[in-house]
Amino acid sequence: MSETLNAEERRVLGVLLEKSMTHPQYYPMSINAIVTACCQKSNRNPVMSLDEDAVWSVLERLRAVGLAKRLMPGGASRIDRFKHCVKDVLGWEKPQWAVMAELLLRGPQTAGELRGRCSRMYPLDNTETVIAVLDILSESETPRVAMLPREPGQSASRYTHLLYPEGEQPRSTAPAASSASPPAVADTSLSPASENVAEQLREVCDEMGDLKAQIGDLSRQVEELRRRVESLET
Repeated sequence: MSETLNAEERRVLGVLLEKSMTHPQYYPMSINAIVTACCQKSNRNPVMSLDEDAVWSVLERLRAVGLAKRLMPGGASRIDRFKHCVKDVLGWEKPQWAVMAELLLRGPQTAGELRGRCSRMYPLDNTETVIAVLDILSESETPRVAMLPREPGQSASRYTHLLYPEGEQPRSTAPAASSASPPAVADTSLSPASENVAEQLREVCDEMGDLKAQIGDLSRQVEELRRRVESLET
């Protein structure tokens, strides 16, 4: 596996990990579905705008390092589909998939945030379970996760993945440019009940985006079948 991934590669790999668990019925994913998931506004930080050409190029790079696989069309399907290969390459199981997907898609988070947000992909019973998963990822031969120093005004430390290229690391992991402490940040987190409602709304938005992508795939398949029927009739 590559030691670092750029922002677009992190987004595409995170999407493949996420959707393999949240929507297995639509997985492996078409290029159109991946584009839609990469650009969705929920569960993403930052929000990105990628087109099909950009995502295709990213998938080719992920394939080159063994992190993704392309499935050629078969049967009635006329569309290439893609899947991640992290289990084959890294031996990760679904708890690690869920935690890494969240870190890739939303950046540094506390163990408590990860527990709540990972629940839409894989159930993690409590914060201790999340920390155990983080320990596995941080204590591997090549660590993939690290704890960030606790910032002023924060009640819990955040965790980050270690796939950032040089210069893109979160501020707390990059070399310090100044010894001055950053200003304290007010705690604006939602209550557990509000966060749960917000997550449910985001999941509905995700499902709508997936359905839109699937409709697009079906439309292309119908058009392909129409052209084939017309060619037989002429």
